[in-house]
Amino acid sequence: MEKQGLVSIWLGNFKEEYSIRKYVDLTYDEDGESVPSQFFIDFKIDMDEIDEATIEKVVYENTSSDILTLLGGCSFEEIIIPKIRKSINLKKSYNAVILIYNFEHNNEITSTGNFDFIATINYE
Repeated sequence: MEKQGLVSIWLGNFKEEYSIRKYVDLTYDEDGESVPSQFFIDFKIDMDEIDEATIEKVVYENTSSDILTLLGGCSFEEIIIPKIRKSINLKKSYNAVILIYNFEHNNEITSTGNFDFIATINYE
């Protein structure tokens, strides 16, 4: 659900940056209508609630279970990292991150084959 000031965070694993773009980015049909990506389908996210400009995604060369390493360099990192470090203790390693700003994931689906929903936190 669209919600100003919140960021929803997913962590996962991909071999290459191209894979995350293919998984997350919307495509368009021959009529110019947007088609939801597999990420939106997997986590039952209504693409009409998301502004594509508010999505950040990255794939790192190496995996890590350190949230500072995974979220370092993201927008509002100076606010997000201290807040999430208090509440999250990662049990496995990841090399890919998806953040959607101004969005609160409903937690209906928390994990798929490649990605785990980690948290929604306030970044303001």
